[in-house]
Amino acid sequence: MPALNAIQSAVHPTKPNLRSTLKTTLAAITPQSRTRQSQQLCTQLTNSNLYQAATTILCYAALPTELSLDPLINHALQNNKTVCLPAIDWDKKTMHPVQIQSLQKDLHIGQYALRSPNAHCTPIPDAQITLALIPGLAFNHACQRLGRGAGFYDRWIESRLQCGTQPSLIGVCFDEQLIEQIPTDPHDQPMHQVVTPTAQYTRTLT
Repeated sequence: MPALNAIQSAVHPTKPNLRSTLKTTLAAITPQSRTRQSQQLCTQLTNSNLYQAATTILCYAALPTELSLDPLINHALQNNKTVCLPAIDWDKKTMHPVQIQSLQKDLHIGQYALRSPNAHCTPIPDAQITLALIPGLAFNHACQRLGRGAGFYDRWIESRLQCGTQPSLIGVCFDEQLIEQIPTDPHDQPMHQVVTPTAQYTRTLT
């Protein structure tokens, strides 16, 4: 990843530069590697105590270049866990969890070509979410996250903090998305853990 390494060597990498480079990095991962790494990560998560204890899980429907949680979602549905995906209100710039019963029956291709939950999916109270698996363009060992810039997850996490009902926040990504420096702003929300197909990092609380 020469371009990414070049940006990381800069003293102050910018979010736009990192986003541009990481999108290129994601696009370069082969479909075979995406499938293999996604399965590895999902297996690691489903074997974890955190997942096994969770009753209601917020997941995401991956973009074509993202790490896919589909194997975990299917596992959770088969084991009678409540599985939610974010329903996006593009006008209000908010998201809320809705329950799905099937990846095949409960999703459609929505705005920006995102796999989105259908309108009939049942809303789930935010406070019911016990585990949230959160995508990003990049994460680091300190469990900081670089999103795609819309801020949906940051606002949702902030609202949970204000209500005092924050779930366990797990950032998930390919190994290629783990970088050293992530520029942060006050509204950026860190994860409790970051999990890749080969590693796991836990945020040190101060």
